[in-house]
Amino acid sequence: MAYPKIDFAKWQRLLPVAILAIGAPLGASAQDAAPAPASAPAPADAPNTADSPWAKICNKNPSTGQELCLTIQEVKAETGQFIASATVREITGDSKKSFVVAVPPGMLLQPGMRAQIDNGQQHEIPYGVCFPNACYGELEINDDFVSSLKKGSQIVITAMNAQAKPVSFPLTLVGFTKAYDSAGLDPQGLQQRQQELTKALQDRAAKAREKLLEQQQKEGQNN
Repeated sequence: MAYPKIDFAKWQRLLPVAILAIGAPLGASAQDAAPAPASAPAPADAPNTADSPWAKICNKNPSTGQELCLTIQEVKAETGQFIASATVREITGDSKKSFVVAVPPGMLLQPGMRAQIDNGQQHEIPYGVCFPNACYGELEINDDFVSSLKKGSQIVITAMNAQAKPVSFPLTLVGFTKAYDSAGLDPQGLQQRQQELTKALQDRAAKAREKLLEQQQKEGQNN
């Protein structure tokens, strides 16, 4: 059976609903993104809350009974600018899985992207399509790849910028196992999580403003 490729136009329409996670801020420019230190995996019973950058959402097709599940993390800057995303996509009853990544536009397309879990193998990911806000690529994966995600600390997506220099987008794997093994969010759970994440982002922005104000006050006193 041929491996079903993603309808990227449909994928792009689905992402605003599916993208739930707030990743660690990497700054306003994706060109400055660099791998962050690896962190310890979350415990198996860690709650699937706004503290986890991974979330899972499932949508059942009523005509076929099949369920599409996306386990996803998106990284944004403090400004809300998109940095990168990674998604494990699977359909019930289908042994095939795919790993879909997205990076900002403006990258060199011919070299493609690479994905690396900790110090493991580098997987080449060809670009599939670019939209104004992001360029997407898809990699067919298996259970071994998913197991590596569960055991890993971080996955780094690398692309080549317009100057032919590598740009790395690190995504933590903390919370992946809990999200992937969960039943996924229902509409009520999705709404609640979105509210939690919105509040978390607002709190983060408020703390950043307070820190900036304190710094300005100290500089004023020194002058």
